Amino acid sequence: MVSGGTFNTGVEKIRPGIYTNFKSAAVERTKAGERGTVALPLSASWGAAKEFVEINKVEDVEKKLGLDLSHPSFLLLREAMKLAKTVLVYRLNDGSKATATLATDIIATAKYGGKVGNSITIKVDENVVDSTKKDVTTYLNEVAVDRQVVSVASDLINSNYVTFETTDTSELQNTAGTTLVGGTDQEVTNLDYTQFLVSAEGEYFDTIAFPVPSDDMALKTSFVSFVKRMRDEQGVKIKGVVANMPADYEGIINVRNGVTLQDGTVLESHQVVAWVAGADASASMLKSNTFVKYEGAIDATPRLANDETEEALQNGEFVLTFDARDKAVYVEQDINSLITFTKEKSAKFRKNKISRILDGINNDTRRNIMDAIKERKDANTDIPADDNGVQYILSMQTAYLNELQSSGAIANFDSTADITVTLNENVDGFIVNQSIEPVDSGEKFYFTTEVK
Repeated sequence: MVSGGTFNTGVEKIRPGIYTNFKSAAVERTKAGERGTVALPLSASWGAAKEFVEINKVEDVEKKLGLDLSHPSFLLLREAMKLAKTVLVYRLNDGSKATATLATDIIATAKYGGKVGNSITIKVDENVVDSTKKDVTTYLNEVAVDRQVVSVASDLINSNYVTFETTDTSELQNTAGTTLVGGTDQEVTNLDYTQFLVSAEGEYFDTIAFPVPSDDMALKTSFVSFVKRMRDEQGVKIKGVVANMPADYEGIINVRNGVTLQDGTVLESHQVVAWVAGADASASMLKSNTFVKYEGAIDATPRLANDETEEALQNGEFVLTFDARDKAVYVEQDINSLITFTKEKSAKFRKNKISRILDGINNDTRRNIMDAIKERKDANTDIPADDNGVQYILSMQTAYLNELQSSGAIANFDSTADITVTLNENVDGFIVNQSIEPVDSGEKFYFTTEVK
């Protein structure tokens, strides 16, 4: 991890790195990189535990996780995938593996721990073409998921669902179906969520969901601390989503209420966190999620009255609102949990679109400079800490900001007056000062109607 974060004078940092400092009147933005990656922890009954699995499309779910997306274990994954481009799934809990004895010295064991293993059945038949061989078919919930034709038991190979333990003398016997038993789910603990955060530090994502079902404020506080450390100490401007946590911080979205889905499933606020994380990660710097429709939701749970909604917004809460006209649910306002404003962090920082612009500038600047450094290393050279280096950084940053202005992310940028690059005091790095005006979204419309 390259060091980063905020700075004071440009000389106090020890590790080599890229340091940026956000101020309300001088915010940064560099290159619009692709967004849309969510880190999502799940309590599941199947799959590799304690590791991240990248899901980019529906087909990846069964291929990489072994179960169809419709499985109850993947409820939150389904919600995140409604808008997210990529979901990094992390199974929080492990479990005991289901097993079965097919014949003497032939043991089949579920590939993963969990209750799903108890839904696996293995059937052995004589091959209709060659009577000297056996068809060994693995079923999950009565659906064939693996079929092997073998001459002897030792020819069996492990699949995505079971592993086989045999000896050279093991003999397969025809069976109508042997079901694995003994699979159990471990209960998710606070330590599992803590391990998720530790593992997440080494992953790349835009937004991290923390759908903790408890009111354990200590656990939620640790999540907020993680996001703050990533953003303020390491300079990685991720966004965190959690429910009922008044963090008062621009890097945390605090979800207030849940929704009811078309099939009658009621999602509580901590479960809606998955959808909100997907919505935040997928939104570009040109888009606000204010008024965005929650696909598949038919009601907000609970519905908030007008005064409750206004109070929630003032408290920095992310509210979902039911619209009776089209029986749909929308985002009331795309805000984060920041409610304390200063000269350095004005009220603009509470808007997630604004923070996406600022965060995008930070993250893209880091990536652009690191790419430039790597390219020069490959060419056996460096970015020189001299006037040539100053001009290189200035040109790169100016071109990037001009691109942002052309796209409509920022406005009124003057490349001759709004950005300066100088060498730091130790002449081993650069200090970049830039003034940027992020473009907010139109969310309030005032009409005056005159009656003639």
